[in-house]
Amino acid sequence: SSGINAEYGGTVTCLTFQGSHLLSGSEDGTICVYQSGSWECKKTLKGHTAAVCQLSVHPSGVLALSVSRDKTLKTWSLITGKPVHTVNLNSIPDDVIWNTDGSTYAILLEKSIKVFQPHSGKPVRTYTSDRRIVCCKFLSSTLLAYGGESNSISIVEIESNKCQTITGHSARIKALDFVRSDVKDHYILISVSSDGEVKIWALSRDNYDQIGGTTLFNHRPVCMCVYTGEKQFVKQLSTPAPVLKHQELPKKRKTPIKRRVLFANLHAIQGGKTIKRKLKHKKTNRVIPLHFDR
Repeated sequence: SSGINAEYGGTVTCLTFQGSHLLSGSEDGTICVYQSGSWECKKTLKGHTAAVCQLSVHPSGVLALSVSRDKTLKTWSLITGKPVHTVNLNSIPDDVIWNTDGSTYAILLEKSIKVFQPHSGKPVRTYTSDRRIVCCKFLSSTLLAYGGESNSISIVEIESNKCQTITGHSARIKALDFVRSDVKDHYILISVSSDGEVKIWALSRDNYDQIGGTTLFNHRPVCMCVYTGEKQFVKQLSTPAPVLKHQELPKKRKTPIKRRVLFANLHAIQGGKTIKRKLKHKKTNRVIPLHFDR
């Protein structure tokens, strides 16, 4: 479809769909939320002071993450359209992604990947590489794949820190995607490298095999996604997600009321429960809630 009226003062830098809405980040540091179909800008999220690098929406549709060239990660409430938490980063981030159930998220920072949990301001896991990491993808709630200029793909199990390395590409890895298998703990991983090689891997927790692929002659791929034809849905967890041990426990501090309520609702969603709370707003600051289809 077409017909989006730009609401920005700069170039669009990233896009992501969530249900019936499209979120887009811009070079001017703003994020617009569009209604699919009419493409009307329902809300403009303001808070970053530099270009937005990447966006990721929580599977529940309640939260969104954004990383920017101002070296910050912001957590946004998509109910109020306001930022509820900011993390200062040491360098400019390249990407941010939620895992498949929304219990953790990862930030890509050139040669490292830091894994966080929503209630923590410090990473619970950090993975590094001698060369630049270009892409990363969660295959499950605890299985993370990443690749880059080292020409190999690393698969790490976050809870056990067990790592598996996949080799076969002769150029830098540009993108990763996957398809769920009918067999438990088995995945179909698709990778593409800058020389046009597309490889398909049958992946389990302990080993891997290349089962297919193709070559894109005279092309240099920069990104890739896989269309499965399946309807996406959010599956609520029967039990809350496990809490990982931190590398360094953050100091306790008072949490703003709005943030406490927001994360209480998030944990309730992960636990399969529903908590209804009302946040009081001053009349002059009242924001019309955004309702996302799940």
